[in-house]
Amino acid sequence: MARDNDYEKFGKAYADLGIVDSFWLAYRDIPELIRQHVRGKTALDYGCGGGRPTRFLKSQGLDVVGVDISKDMIMESRKRDPEGTYQQIKSGILPYPENSFDLIFSSIVFLEISTSQEMIKVLKEMKRVLRPGGAIIIVDGTPEAHKNNWASFICDWPENKNLKSGDKGKAVVRGTDIVLYGHIWTDQDYKAAFEKARLRLVETRKPLATGNEPFKWYSETKIPIWVIYTLKK
Repeated sequence: MARDNDYEKFGKAYADLGIVDSFWLAYRDIPELIRQHVRGKTALDYGCGGGRPTRFLKSQGLDVVGVDISKDMIMESRKRDPEGTYQQIKSGILPYPENSFDLIFSSIVFLEISTSQEMIKVLKEMKRVLRPGGAIIIVDGTPEAHKNNWASFICDWPENKNLKSGDKGKAVVRGTDIVLYGHIWTDQDYKAAFEKARLRLVETRKPLATGNEPFKWYSETKIPIWVIYTLKK
């Protein structure tokens, strides 16, 4: 599976983005979910990009391996975290034995998967390397993400008006020239994939901002940009 986004072109700029604004909201609930659902310390960051989620997980006291299909993003990860462990992979193929990790984390990755069949393949591979009692936490955009504007993204483009399940939407990272494309997947799409991968959905969150945060929100206090799924075997 080739990614829709040109990380060779803007990989450095994307890797430099901090966990602020809309990105902050994507990560806000993760420490609590880890405390609730993860008992061990070994973690896999699937689709680590420039290593931002990997470094975040490390800040939570986890021993983390970051993997990504993009060699450019793996290079950016290693530049920012020379002591970290990062490895390029093929989509849905992990070079680890069964039952290797207590947590598998994936942030803003599944929207780059273009078919439900590929999604199921990735989920099955995640399940294979997940230890019994461990958890998979997936953060991704909601269908509403490409219909509204956000603190971190401009999404009200004409081509986004009538998107349906599986279609590809456009987002521009606010204040940059980074253009991102992501597929629209609904709750029903995800739940069907979880069921076919024989994973159990234990919690779904769609975090909203309270309005008291030190960020200038656009739609985040009323409409969820992110959905967070917590899964177990």
